[in-house]
Amino acid sequence: MNRPFFHPPRIPRELLILPSDEYYRRRYRKKHPGSWLLFLVTVIAVLVAAAGARAQDVPPVAEEPFDSVGLSESGSGDLLFKSGESGRYIPAIHLGTEADIRVRGLVAEVTLAQQFRNTSNHWQEAVYVLPLPENAAVNGLEIVIGERRIVGKVREREEARKVYKKAREAGQRAALLEQQRPNLFTSRVANIAPGESISVEVRYLQNLRFDSGQFSLRLPSTLTPRFMPGSPAASVQTVSLNAHGWSLPTDQVPDADQISPVMMPAAALASLGNSHQMKIRIDLGMGLPLADIYSPYHEVSLRREENQHYRVSLKQGAVPMDRDFVLFWRPQSSAMPSAALFAEQSAIAAEPSAQYLQLLLLPPQEALAARKLPREVVYVVDTSGSMGGNSIRQAKESLLLALSRLTAADRFNIIEFNSSHQNLFPRPLAATPANIQHARHWVEALQATGGTQMAPALTEALSQQLDQQAGALVRQVVFITDGAVGNEAALFEIIRQRLGEARLFTVGIGSAPNSFFMTKAAQYGRGSFVHIGELAQVQSKMGALFEKLESPLVTDLQVQWPVGIKVASYPQRLPDLYRGEPVRLVARVEGSALGNDASGEVVVSGRLAGKRFSRTLSLSQLTVEASGKGIGSLWAREKIAALRDAQRERGPLNDPEAVDPLREQILGLALGYQLTSPYTSFVAVEETPVRPRSETLRSSPVPNAVAHGQVLQSFSYPATATGVYGQMMLAAALLALGGLLRTLRRGPQVAARVLGHWRALRRARAAVERGVRRWLRKVIPDLRRGKRGMP
Repeated sequence: MNRPFFHPPRIPRELLILPSDEYYRRRYRKKHPGSWLLFLVTVIAVLVAAAGARAQDVPPVAEEPFDSVGLSESGSGDLLFKSGESGRYIPAIHLGTEADIRVRGLVAEVTLAQQFRNTSNHWQEAVYVLPLPENAAVNGLEIVIGERRIVGKVREREEARKVYKKAREAGQRAALLEQQRPNLFTSRVANIAPGESISVEVRYLQNLRFDSGQFSLRLPSTLTPRFMPGSPAASVQTVSLNAHGWSLPTDQVPDADQISPVMMPAAALASLGNSHQMKIRIDLGMGLPLADIYSPYHEVSLRREENQHYRVSLKQGAVPMDRDFVLFWRPQSSAMPSAALFAEQSAIAAEPSAQYLQLLLLPPQEALAARKLPREVVYVVDTSGSMGGNSIRQAKESLLLALSRLTAADRFNIIEFNSSHQNLFPRPLAATPANIQHARHWVEALQATGGTQMAPALTEALSQQLDQQAGALVRQVVFITDGAVGNEAALFEIIRQRLGEARLFTVGIGSAPNSFFMTKAAQYGRGSFVHIGELAQVQSKMGALFEKLESPLVTDLQVQWPVGIKVASYPQRLPDLYRGEPVRLVARVEGSALGNDASGEVVVSGRLAGKRFSRTLSLSQLTVEASGKGIGSLWAREKIAALRDAQRERGPLNDPEAVDPLREQILGLALGYQLTSPYTSFVAVEETPVRPRSETLRSSPVPNAVAHGQVLQSFSYPATATGVYGQMMLAAALLALGGLLRTLRRGPQVAARVLGHWRALRRARAAVERGVRRWLRKVIPDLRRGKRGMP
């Protein structure tokens, strides 16, 4: 026979002696003890159902972005609608945003107009997670339909929900704005007609940031998805108000379903009817000549007007809502104020005689070149999945730059964390060339993956002890992360309990970091916060941070008010200051104590590099703005924040015994100043119903755009959060395995039949291989002779 040399000769079947049935029976019973294996599989299934799949990756969107979201929706409405021929899914609600910003003094007044457009054939409710600045004082909400305006009012949170749900069921147009975090809100708009557009205007105030000689303003447009640690809350039955979140509430993050919106790439959203585009207009009127105005992440157009006014807008007209907008401006050196003091008369009916002050005071620059003390620095870097893409590169570059700034007198260590944490050294070591080189190799090998278990890493960083002979070292912790966590309160408690004599500095990484967590953590840690949004900013931003780390502190700050004036100012305890940082506070003054007839001086004093310094501001020439709402609202916002901090010190925020004693104070402030808070919400309702009784209402999530430079990642659910369909699939797989084992137990005949099928498949594959070889032996010589035809 003409066989390939590598193919062995076949033995005819009739010459083979096949095993008997008894052989199969004994062999099967020896190696396949089905009874105990079935018992083992059953035990495993019970354990898995009880303990859950730990940190299973469940993506918020599938290849067709919203298909998986529709499966897991717990509400009664449809989430999305097919786009027709393509078979893809599109969001039912499209979103457009216009921001009008007016800067006066140290305050920015922002009107955020968000247009929700219903592209479906059904009446819709839109649910959108709205990111705002961490220091925003939200004081207005209106629904705009053509020329009509429906003004919202602040009510107690549960009452506002009841009003909204009643209006939604009755077919009335309604809007509800709830605070989930100081920088994260949920916006709901009910009864949007098919093809209709409804605009919801949110108004808020925010303080300007001043650092290293320049002012800045930040406008968030999206968010980085939070990691939700903990186990599913035992009391969870349904998700209230159709939260549409990809996570279930947990024992550590009770509102996880409210702060985990569906994410979708900005390019995909733009292709669906040009959705998620943002326009920005800024009226910049500080009354100072400016040396520079720029935005690091967007191209802007600038027009200068009289009286030192500037008009700023986006050069492209509209941009995708996939990263924070930031504007910087620097006064001319000759016009740089060493101090600024602004005042306004209360516009609140309940307090007509109250007046409000806002103070900005720059510390003196002398003695900043004093001798630098050696430091012990622990760098903590986030390497979780949310740091993928550009973020991990920015973090690694920041660390490498930090290592290059260490001196021989310093000590250092590095801790990286994701689902777990790992130390470079067991404890901080001297910054020798060999240790730094080892650290560089270690940093360059870091990869972004896993969850964001931040608490163990933070505890480790704050628990590492100083060397017994290193008492003169200045202890600092530099935390590099995007802050994408939902359990902020627990992390603040760790900082408060374990900080000791250390200082905590936070470095926000990425296009949309959790600025509330970063800023508040630095405040608790008596440090400062810096944000790096692009790789090109690492050198400048980290360089400015290192100057602060290496410069003397301004400590023991105190403010002395004129005798006879009753003042309530915030923050009550002024923080330590670093190079380029100002003293700033807001205050409420009783009675008509301010104005041209006022007398007295405000004295700010402290210690800089061990020496006393003081600055004085006179009240005699102070102009009080009549009927202003800016500084008063910011003062109330700061007092609410201080009361929330006091609640955290009493115990967990979900513990009624800890929060109730101060709840009424927060509620009274929020209602009196008409502000959103943890206990109040804005609700607006149109009186006349618009949706016919015969039409049903569907609820759709409005997705947030994936932040620029980030990848659409899989999210880690908490323990047992495989979801209903994940548990069903797991159960089906275990059932199929059990069925297979049951079949194998039925007897040797079944095993022999399976073995025979397997042998038949092997014979068929061998026949196909032989045919292919024969065909190749025939075709290849023809190809070499130039014949191109192929059968």
